[in-house]
Amino acid sequence: MSEPLLEVRDLHKSFELEGQKIEVLRGIHLTLNEGDRVAVIGSSGAGKSTLLHLLGALDVPTSGSLKFKGRELSSLKPSELARFRSQSIGFMFQFHHLLPEFSALENVMMPALIARRSKADARKEALQWIEEVGLSHRMNHRPGELSGGEQQRIALARALMGKPDLLLADEPTGNLDSKTGEEIHQLFETLYERMGTALLVVTHNASLAARMPRCVTMRDGLLYEDEAR
Repeated sequence: MSEPLLEVRDLHKSFELEGQKIEVLRGIHLTLNEGDRVAVIGSSGAGKSTLLHLLGALDVPTSGSLKFKGRELSSLKPSELARFRSQSIGFMFQFHHLLPEFSALENVMMPALIARRSKADARKEALQWIEEVGLSHRMNHRPGELSGGEQQRIALARALMGKPDLLLADEPTGNLDSKTGEEIHQLFETLYERMGTALLVVTHNASLAARMPRCVTMRDGLLYEDEAR
């Protein structure tokens, strides 16, 4: 049996607030295999975004094990973690975080340039992803000149640069109207079928969660599998 893409065991995360210990994650267990699609649902403040940040190595757990392709992330040096994030993880957030002073094309190129790929190589791949999300005609526009749906399409193209093993999305349609959100959902499915990248989405959107083959609920800092699916 092949090794899991991501294996999380007894993951805890706590913070100190005014001298008190606040436990956000209380022992998370989660396994993702290559190509899995998983929705994480739960009430606000349940710890969903905290979990996403840990899985993407944007933060470190208080305790527990987080392995990616069998390698314990806590054993990596800061430079190795940065390389891991740039090569293996794609991020997409509710607020697109596009850089306003750069064009759509330049924003999509950014992860490749940070990874020190040549400008020509970064531009070539970025053009391909912008075409995939249907915005070749808008590639020279800055984020402020794009609609909310167009901005999220560009954010998705940026997240897919380098063909990451895992795409992490935090409320990717939270700021969009229902019609535009549905278009983004369909785009997720189209690109997933083509790439096979594993996808973990934190969402309050019942329609998006229902599209996922697997759904887990976060409650009181723990994850519960939806056995009814």
